[in-house]
Amino acid sequence: MVVNHNWPAFAIDALTTRDTLHGILIMTDTRYFYLRRLHSLLGVIPLGVFLINHLLTNSTAIVSAEFFEEKVKLIHLLGPALPIVEAVLIFVPLALHIALGIYIATQAKMNTSTLKYARNYAYTFQRITGWIAVVYITYHVVHLRFMQNMEEEPFSITLARMFSEGIWGLPGVVWMALYFIGGMAVIFHFANGLCTFCMRWGITVGPQSQRRMAFLATGVGAVLALMLISSIIGFARTAPRLSEPGFKEKLLQIHEKKEIDGKTMISRGVSTHA
Repeated sequence: MVVNHNWPAFAIDALTTRDTLHGILIMTDTRYFYLRRLHSLLGVIPLGVFLINHLLTNSTAIVSAEFFEEKVKLIHLLGPALPIVEAVLIFVPLALHIALGIYIATQAKMNTSTLKYARNYAYTFQRITGWIAVVYITYHVVHLRFMQNMEEEPFSITLARMFSEGIWGLPGVVWMALYFIGGMAVIFHFANGLCTFCMRWGITVGPQSQRRMAFLATGVGAVLALMLISSIIGFARTAPRLSEPGFKEKLLQIHEKKEIDGKTMISRGVSTHA
């Protein structure tokens, strides 16, 4: 495969190549090419689909804590199958995407000083936000998935307290900023990754189609950013209600029982939504 040497690094990266010959880039490692394809695919399906659903659910916190918890409890309708679904559709793809991403990032060469294309800067930011996303997602999963017990405290209360009172010696405003920065890094990484996914899989092969995809990805990123901001505002607005008598118990009751085919199932475990 031959690539125009005048293309920005972003486009060259999308076609995956590591060797040069007289200024013309050629691909010599087929396995590396397919690993890059797998990496981009996992970033969209299933991880991108999950990200959209995750942010959409969290954004409902701006309506009320009760409305948010009602949406969170829907995940538990899967019952005993929930851990299996999480592992197959979220954790295994995420671990593989991160592992491949780290390998790819270590092979990357930043050249924004010589190729000052907008998409070349996007290529660089993709690598930077990838590292930020790894740190943020690791914390997010460990703290709000494995350390959180929804039977003792609903997510809306945990996040409201974190954004108001702070935790681990950091004030609430710092946690809000970290939540925003980490979330925006993930959003940019996904939205920009949509462009490389389409190029790498041959969906957008010409300049016009790639330009249209870039605008579409920007729109997707903007919508997801609004969802993120809505969730932060929603959880922050919940903080004054923490002292409300019976507020915590009211939220816990939402998760206590669910109706499935007319039968009552007692909820156990934690949720992936936070």
